Amino acid sequence: MKALIFNSGTGSRMGRLTENKPKCLLEINGETILHRQLRLLSECGIHDVVITTGKYDSLIRDEAEKISGLNTEFVHNPEYSSTNYIYSFYLSGEYLNDDIIMMHGDLVFEKSILKKLLKEKEGSFCVIDKQAGKPEKDFKGRIENGILKEVSVNIFDDNCYALQPLYRLSEKCAALWLSKTNEYISDNNVKVYAENALNEISEKLNIKPLSYNGCCISEIDNREDYFKVMENIKMGENVYYEISSIKTLLKKFGSSKVFLVMGNHLKGSDFEKYIDNLDTPVTKFTGVIENPTDESVTETVKAFECDDYDTIISAGGGSVIDTAKAVKYFTGRKELIHISIPTTAGSGSEATQYSVLCRDDMKYSLNEPELLPDAAVLDSSLLTGMSRQQKTVSLLDALCHSIESMMTPDVTDESRNYSEQSIKIINSNYEKYLNNDESTNKDILLASYYSGRAISITRTSVGHAMSYSLTTGYGIRHGQAVALSLIFALKYAEKNGRREEFKSLYEIMEDYEGKTIYEKLLNTYRKMNPEQNYDLSSAEAGILAGKVNESKLSNSVVRFDADGVICIYKDIINFK
Repeated sequence: MKALIFNSGTGSRMGRLTENKPKCLLEINGETILHRQLRLLSECGIHDVVITTGKYDSLIRDEAEKISGLNTEFVHNPEYSSTNYIYSFYLSGEYLNDDIIMMHGDLVFEKSILKKLLKEKEGSFCVIDKQAGKPEKDFKGRIENGILKEVSVNIFDDNCYALQPLYRLSEKCAALWLSKTNEYISDNNVKVYAENALNEISEKLNIKPLSYNGCCISEIDNREDYFKVMENIKMGENVYYEISSIKTLLKKFGSSKVFLVMGNHLKGSDFEKYIDNLDTPVTKFTGVIENPTDESVTETVKAFECDDYDTIISAGGGSVIDTAKAVKYFTGRKELIHISIPTTAGSGSEATQYSVLCRDDMKYSLNEPELLPDAAVLDSSLLTGMSRQQKTVSLLDALCHSIESMMTPDVTDESRNYSEQSIKIINSNYEKYLNNDESTNKDILLASYYSGRAISITRTSVGHAMSYSLTTGYGIRHGQAVALSLIFALKYAEKNGRREEFKSLYEIMEDYEGKTIYEKLLNTYRKMNPEQNYDLSSAEAGILAGKVNESKLSNSVVRFDADGVICIYKDIINFK
């Protein structure tokens, strides 16, 4: 058995990430995609590898040589800029004298799917997912009578399913496909997919479908794909996108009894009906309040301790998820499995190790690594039914998370990437999202998740530090209070000549031509229009300043002294 990996492309759609290297040298959790592919192949017993190269021939060779025990042949495609990988397939022909595993160089996958392919004793196989939606921009496979009949981006019929460019081909199948490919090359038809040749002789190839449902596997075409794949692999199989995956997760974790902390809005919903039909016993708790307190959490803990639950599921907004985390914290049950299912796009709590609670009208955070949920289910269908105001304040919270993360001294490349993607997704989609265009739900939910990952690394900063007294003392919704605090903190910082500290933010917000971040965020806030009336006429800036969360306030590259905080609160009080 040999492996064939196509790495002749330039990765031009990846922007600055591939300015000086190919996509296969992007890192996933500190390991390049190519290194990961070769390592997994080696661990599965495949040591003979053929790698095609293009612009970055020497870089790819150097990386491949880091894996010992491989017999590697490199096939350089000198026409990489004017041909598609069908030409690289043609050039590799002399080395394909065995059964092969064929894959794209930008494909990231788990070992489990590779082992599935190798478990088959004979025959040829492609990998598809009949349960996944049909991707707009990626390959689909047409399956007829149990055989792959066609591979294309532009097919959407009922018998077409999501397909990843990973094949197991018998030596005979590979030879037939290669022979047809040679005809394409003879006709100078070199700018098409290798699958175009496959489609003409699919009846002869007899390639059978093998399901990859439940496995992490994805091709990286652009930056958004990269960050999504990076997070999926980082979390293993623990980030899912459909409610139906709950059964899979319960089976994976060996759950025998579940305590469900659920938002009241889910009563009578399809979600609750799904939960009621699980094979695993579930007890529901719906007594969560917005901005949970020590007292409200105590009530939840009492209900939880009535039985021997091994799993807790939280389904709701940030308050619900934080309450479930607090149950784990106060019971000392570090081994307790927590599956988190956000139904709002804002808190990012499903992606953090924090639980925010109230005590004596002040907010504080529990912060333990064990509080990071074991799995997150990001089902965008659960975002339906929220009022415009709920959507707005949640989205403001997510946007501010990402901006604040960039203002902290602990920014890393990883947190910056999360912040950047979140900000760009929100700015591109918020108007449609707030106007109930459900096609944006998936992206917005992902943006919220990214914002949570960002602050999980860096923690929040000045916006959250100053927002809490506005929420507990004057009833301003959390996301709106954070936005107001951050807007005027940015105004103060920029007015006092602190723009240099926000260099990274300006790089992300490159479309903000001439406007300060303060002006842009204020403009976004006005467009979103939180629609909440509040009365700060009795508020005193000095008193509010005395209630600021000092820990979060100090977590900033800009220092805000007492006079500065009072000045910011005065602007908030006078804002119309």
